Amino acid sequence: MVRSITFLEAGYTEQFEKIVNPVTGKWRKIRFPSTVALIEHPREGYLLFDAGYSGRFQDVTRRFPERLYAWVTPVTVSPETSAVGRLKGLGLSETDITRVVLSHFHADHIGGTADFSRAQFVASRREYDWLNAFGTVSQVKHGFLKALLPEAFESRARWIDEFPAELTSLGQGWRGADLLGDGSVFLVPLPGHTIGQMGLYVPSVGGVDYFLVADAAWLTPSFREGIAPMRVTDLIFHDSSVYRDTLTRLHRLDCETRSKGRLRILTCHCDEAMQKERSHVV
Repeated sequence: MVRSITFLEAGYTEQFEKIVNPVTGKWRKIRFPSTVALIEHPREGYLLFDAGYSGRFQDVTRRFPERLYAWVTPVTVSPETSAVGRLKGLGLSETDITRVVLSHFHADHIGGTADFSRAQFVASRREYDWLNAFGTVSQVKHGFLKALLPEAFESRARWIDEFPAELTSLGQGWRGADLLGDGSVFLVPLPGHTIGQMGLYVPSVGGVDYFLVADAAWLTPSFREGIAPMRVTDLIFHDSSVYRDTLTRLHRLDCETRSKGRLRILTCHCDEAMQKERSHVV
């Protein structure tokens, strides 16, 4: 089983709370951290769930059309606050990371991939191929900055697009692929935000089961109260109807499990939730 999970902020942006939470949110800008989960496995060593932002993002977005992404989504990151910078603060280096699991290919999740020279990348081939069928302008429109990926990305990738019929420990109808073959880390499809977005389910870490849902919900109230974002956000979704179906499923799962207190559902962009998680190491 997994020994520990540590949550690291690898850059952040700011957006209006009301857009992602139109019910109780306010017209104020709040922080949206790009959270990376560091997972320690007794056999496989250290894995990352997503790679956050890095200085490479600033380099890539100096040119057009990539600069458009930075205009719409201003990013704050430094060498010290990138994923590798955070790892250094824990006494680890990029060579300690054996795998980087990418929930999806948006820039805030792949921005630090080139910093990891030895890691295997785990991702959706379906999503990667779909994005690569577009020209650069359309890729940017879909939040994909291909220049952020290392040159040898494809040769170092393990593609996960097939999932068993059901992952019973999460509940009826939840599917998951056993990443390491020992029941310690599962990849779970969470489509809608992108065509191949995956979450990470990590059971039994210090008495807690973690379900990291990436951008299937942006804030805790999103899934806790079943609050969908404003319709303007449909512009960045692959399929807004499927996104809302996925959000409804997460809301239902949270309602079914909350009283038991064992399952912790976490979005990578909820600053309040991640500050609580970063305050201790499991």
